[in-house]
Amino acid sequence: MKAWFRLLGSSLRARRGAVLFTVLLAISTVAAGVGLLGVAGWFLSNAFLAAMGIVFNLFGPSAMIRGLSFWRIASRYLERVVGHALTLDLQVRIRSLVFGRLSRFSQSRLAQFRDGELASSLTSDVAVLDLVLLLILVPLTTAVVAALVFSAVLQTWLSWWAWLILACLLIAACLIPYICARGASRAAQQVHQLENRQRVLVHQAIRAYADIQVFAAADAVQEQVDKLSHELGQARLRSNGWGIVGQFSQQILMGVALLICLLVGAQQVNLQAMSGPLWVGLVLAFLGMFEIMAPMMRGASRLGEVQAASNRLLTILDEPVEAEQEQGQAIALDGPAALDITDLDFAYGSQPVLDHLSLQVQAGEHIAIFGPSGSGKSTLLGVLMRLLPVSGQQYLIEGEAAQDWSRASWFDHCALLAQDSPLFLGSVRDNLLLAEPTASEQQIWQVLHDAQLDSVVRDLPQGLDTWLGEGGQQLSLGQQRRLCLARVLLSPAHIWFLDEPTASLDGPTSQALMQDILAAARGKTVIMATHDTRLLPLVDSVYQFEAGRLQRQSGTLVNTLEPN
Repeated sequence: MKAWFRLLGSSLRARRGAVLFTVLLAISTVAAGVGLLGVAGWFLSNAFLAAMGIVFNLFGPSAMIRGLSFWRIASRYLERVVGHALTLDLQVRIRSLVFGRLSRFSQSRLAQFRDGELASSLTSDVAVLDLVLLLILVPLTTAVVAALVFSAVLQTWLSWWAWLILACLLIAACLIPYICARGASRAAQQVHQLENRQRVLVHQAIRAYADIQVFAAADAVQEQVDKLSHELGQARLRSNGWGIVGQFSQQILMGVALLICLLVGAQQVNLQAMSGPLWVGLVLAFLGMFEIMAPMMRGASRLGEVQAASNRLLTILDEPVEAEQEQGQAIALDGPAALDITDLDFAYGSQPVLDHLSLQVQAGEHIAIFGPSGSGKSTLLGVLMRLLPVSGQQYLIEGEAAQDWSRASWFDHCALLAQDSPLFLGSVRDNLLLAEPTASEQQIWQVLHDAQLDSVVRDLPQGLDTWLGEGGQQLSLGQQRRLCLARVLLSPAHIWFLDEPTASLDGPTSQALMQDILAAARGKTVIMATHDTRLLPLVDSVYQFEAGRLQRQSGTLVNTLEPN
């Protein structure tokens, strides 16, 4: 619970009016239900006696029953509306906080998460948090208030027996859920962890469906899913077992309290200390208290899931953001910037990638960095883009240390085409407008023309508004790549970083496309990483990776390189 309060405590305080209103509506609903049963019992008893000749006014109790029925319906409806609106609002805030923190993680930090793990945190971890408010805090507060008020009413006729009934109610509402929550905690945490593992496995299996079929690995994947499902079922059984034990214990205690109310009340009727109809009304009213206890054990048995989810989210929210991202002044560029890297070292753990590397890029220059896969081209682009951290004077932008400029303002002047640049769920237009939301129709068609994709888009069923599906499934791999290039072209950025821009394209197409792209990039700085040597004659300068360093190649040497 501590982790949950750390996550939502400030939000609940900011929305204390809505929280209080939800609790008051829950109390009002219970009061109406208890009152309805009590009046109904009293009314039916008196009606029975009236049939035996005793004078009885039917209109008052009938009106009360109808009024209490409408009151209960209205209170229950408002409680659901206000309570669920509050929990959805809290979920939105937590998801925004988590996504905002994730967006400030470095590329290397994000790479440490498994495929689908972050999506699970943003969905299931956040969704399970509302259990505490809806199934624990509101019912618990309602149960305590209702138990105190009802016991105070009973004390008028049942004397000290009313306080024994109060003790039973408080033990059923507070102590039993606490004991069961502690007992089910370990199993509930296992349930949450196994559910997340299962989601990640299914997500990976869907993405790798073709490979799984080709390599006949479906049985092995199915075996993993079956094993996880079996473990999840066993964990759920243990967790639900505690909930069942808790519900049984609550019912036993409530039954004891009801029996006390029944027997002691009968004795008071026999002593003429209270009327028979009043006694029946109190007994039936007590049955209304059972309604409060119903949701509490469902929530208590899953508190371990809430704890596990809260801890996972706090791990993300508590992680310090790199100082380089938060510090520095805003950079203002009216055009392309000169970039200068001197004696740069970079390693992933103990594996060095860049070794005393130096590179000078003039403003507006087009350069190509070529080398075999795994040589460090993408890492260098990550450093230049400031997706990977560097220190000191190793990286200068317009003569100033890179960390002196805020990273957010630097991104305003850059465009990146990564090897795995995605197409997002949406239309062709949606994917392009990510780069420039205010772009006109004419600008969109111009960049599609430059990317040699305009004829393809015109042939789509709805043109620019054609829904692409997840990952751009409506397009071929080459068309997806060209659409990502068109997005870069539409960007107002002065500096372009292109990582294998012609991947999935054949030789003649790639050369013709890059000629058009570089023509459109006139006046911009373009840094292209590639292993396609046919693109090298199209740029101003060519650098080759050798043992973590760059060697500038002369034009004569570039022309003698064999096509790759």
